[in-house]
Amino acid sequence: MVFMDGTVMTPRWLRRITIAGVLTLTVAVGAGATPVTAHDDIRSSTPTSRSTLSEPISTVEIDFGEVISDDVAMFLVYDLGDNEFEDIGGETVRTGETTARLDFDEVEREGTYFVQYLAPVPVDGHVIAGAISFTYGSPSTGGSGGFPVVPFIVGALIVLVIGGWFTYRRMLVPVDESNAAAT
Repeated sequence: MVFMDGTVMTPRWLRRITIAGVLTLTVAVGAGATPVTAHDDIRSSTPTSRSTLSEPISTVEIDFGEVISDDVAMFLVYDLGDNEFEDIGGETVRTGETTARLDFDEVEREGTYFVQYLAPVPVDGHVIAGAISFTYGSPSTGGSGGFPVVPFIVGALIVLVIGGWFTYRRMLVPVDESNAAAT
C-alpha cells in the first residue's frame, strides 16, 4: 500500500498493525468490556414477542426503531420440537421507514413459531438481526430450548472470518514500484 506522501506500507508494518489490533481487542474482551452493540433490539412487534394467541394469524409486523433499507428480510419458522424447525417462509413487505411486515398463509398448527429478521440500516451499514416468537394455542412439545442461536453465531463468525481473510489478502497485493514512483 502506498500512501500519498510516497511511504510504502510493507508487510512487516501490516503484521505489526494487525498484531496490535488483535492484542487490543483481546485485552478489551479479557477485561470484561462488552462490545458496542449499535442495533441490539427492535422497538415493538405485532404480535408481541413471546405472546400466546388463541386465533390464527397470517401477518407479523415489526418496528425496528431505526430507518431500515428495502433489503429487509423476514422468515417464519415452526418449532417441531426436539430442536427441529420447519421453514414456512412468507413474503416481506417494507411498510414504513422503520417497519416491515411478513405475510404468510394463516397458521393452522398449534405450537411455537419464530419470525427471524435481518434488517440492514443504511445510515451505518449495520444489520439488525434476531427473532421474535409467538405461540398459537399450545406450545410445541419436545422440550425445545427456544430459538437456536448457535447456528446464527456460527454463521456470523464464518462470514466475518471469510471477509477478514479476503481483506487481509487484498492488503498483501504487491505494490507496483514503477507506478508508485510515477505518483
